[in-house]
Amino acid sequence: MFSSTLNNQSSESEIIASNQLSEDFALIELSDRRIFLGKGPFNRATTPAQSGISFYVNDFNLSSRRPWFIPSSYEEIKASDIAHLTNGHALPRLQWKDPNYNDFKECFDHISKLREEGVLQKAVPAVTSTSPISDPSNYCLNLVKASFPHLSSLSAYAFSVKGNGFVGLSPEQIFKLESSQLHTMALAGTSVSEENSLFENDPKEQHEHQLVVESIRRRLSGLGMVEESERKTLDIGGMVHFLSNFTVTLNEDPTIDEIIRNLHPTPALGTVPRTNETSTVLDQIRNRLKVPPMFGSPFGIKVDNFFEAFVLIRGLFFNKDTIHLPTGCGIVDGSKIGNEWDELAFKRRWVKSSFGLNQ
Repeated sequence: MFSSTLNNQSSESEIIASNQLSEDFALIELSDRRIFLGKGPFNRATTPAQSGISFYVNDFNLSSRRPWFIPSSYEEIKASDIAHLTNGHALPRLQWKDPNYNDFKECFDHISKLREEGVLQKAVPAVTSTSPISDPSNYCLNLVKASFPHLSSLSAYAFSVKGNGFVGLSPEQIFKLESSQLHTMALAGTSVSEENSLFENDPKEQHEHQLVVESIRRRLSGLGMVEESERKTLDIGGMVHFLSNFTVTLNEDPTIDEIIRNLHPTPALGTVPRTNETSTVLDQIRNRLKVPPMFGSPFGIKVDNFFEAFVLIRGLFFNKDTIHLPTGCGIVDGSKIGNEWDELAFKRRWVKSSFGLNQ
């Protein structure tokens, strides 16, 4: 089901170290195609700045008490401006170590057992491919540059502080907040674009997406009047997902942090149902499989009274000497381990292709 044929957008030799922006930075591309670049040093805070911009950065468990990063300076840029921030040495050839099948099988079997016992209906484990590399943050903006042009169904993101960070292309908006209007989505199910007609009629993929839709609908119901679109497919270039959009007219004025804690983790990355017990199970699985703590977490920006955040998927996560490439899959009734393992590999190939990292 998962083909290795993807459209590579740039070659690995074109990715070069970004020497012209050596300080800490954050970059995000919004759904309206605006791109904001914030430069460090950052002032970390418990709440966003009242004016200007603030970036929201937290881990999957939302453990940070100061998730707001307020930049020393910022600017709205165009995609073509990114090239002026990058130059230097070619990225060395990466030596990827792929995830271990037996480790994944152990977690798959554990989730399947809990599902059969009625503890959960869905869980999303992830596996990680890694490569050693010296100072990967030097190449962060060049990887962003390599990802352009891309479809409007994707938003570029990047963040680097003290040599640690991430870069990626996310298809999943956790939510957008404009005045009293909240917009969010249910995104689930995966296939290659060439098999779209088969995907649309696949009962397992339909079931997985419906679980996500119903869970998000329940979480939104207490916030206000909810409008929901019909299910459609979202093509992100070689890969398709099911998509349902939601719009909520808010009854009250919840804080951004309150909305994040209500929606995150979305059932597309977490569990159904979301309880203390199932959250603990997922946390144990992520630790067992050595998933980067930022994978699947929310990353967003507040621009004056506007806020938008995306889920950190389809990306690379790095520290001072290693690049991590995590991918996840939803395990539900009807999931087959061979298909899920192929899906994880397909997503890794997609990320590598999108950033010119095909070996």
